[in-house]
Amino acid sequence: MILRCFFFLLLGLAPFFADARLITQMKDGALLVKSATYQETEELFRQYKYEGFSEINSRFPRIYFLRLPTDWAEIPESDDKHRVFIKILLPLILQANENVLKERSWLEDMRQKTKSGRQLTAAEQKKLEELAQKYDAFTRLKGTERIAVQLKLLLEKADTVPPSLLAATAGIYSNWGTSRLALQANSLYLQEIWYEKQGLEPLDDHDADYRYKIYGNLAEGIADHILKINSSINYNYLRVSRTNSRKMGRPLYGPQVAATMMLDNNLKNIAGMIDYTFSYYKLQNADYKPQLEDIK
Repeated sequence: MILRCFFFLLLGLAPFFADARLITQMKDGALLVKSATYQETEELFRQYKYEGFSEINSRFPRIYFLRLPTDWAEIPESDDKHRVFIKILLPLILQANENVLKERSWLEDMRQKTKSGRQLTAAEQKKLEELAQKYDAFTRLKGTERIAVQLKLLLEKADTVPPSLLAATAGIYSNWGTSRLALQANSLYLQEIWYEKQGLEPLDDHDADYRYKIYGNLAEGIADHILKINSSINYNYLRVSRTNSRKMGRPLYGPQVAATMMLDNNLKNIAGMIDYTFSYYKLQNADYKPQLEDIK
């Protein structure tokens, strides 16, 4: 009798156990997904009418995944799985770009202030120095000349990166989220740290002087990669192209700068793989005025 009651109790609790892996939190108009299975991820997208990403002027709900679905490695590779991967990443990429634009807006305000003949406050100068260090905007000049050069350099660096480029390279570098780095370190872009013991050790070279960075969530890794693109000399061509596009009032499309990826990794035919991914998934359309929408 006791066993029978226990059996029916388990049956009654089964729906709760089935949903136990889905952990979400609403915050500031966004849905933070702390844990979800692949099926639960698809159901969330349907619930919030997040259907695709290949149309121009696409709108993306603020659904932010902290990590890939818990059973991601168990899901067979397919076109649908790759599309889910892209849909997970794009809101995170757009959020990261949004944060960069906030920094850029502040820099533009500071440039306008200096052009009008006003001096920056001590707090503003401190923040400017911090951003210059963050983006590696180096100058030996002092005083007002230093501030002018820093603002010029930073406005060339602190800007958005094409979402299509970030999504395509994440898919290629991480083997669509199935790599050891993606699953264990929330790392999609092969980011390395040198001469430190922290991080994931390369499996094929135990004596290497580098480790792979470990991130607390996917958003941290994406933001770090955007910072690398915005500061490393390897991506100077991308930044020049972006500045020119901005002057002409045009968005920068990923296919325009895919070749720059060849300077920062040793993958063979990386530009060709990126171009194929752009074309197959029509990713470049995500670069044209994408909009993040609050969850209501």
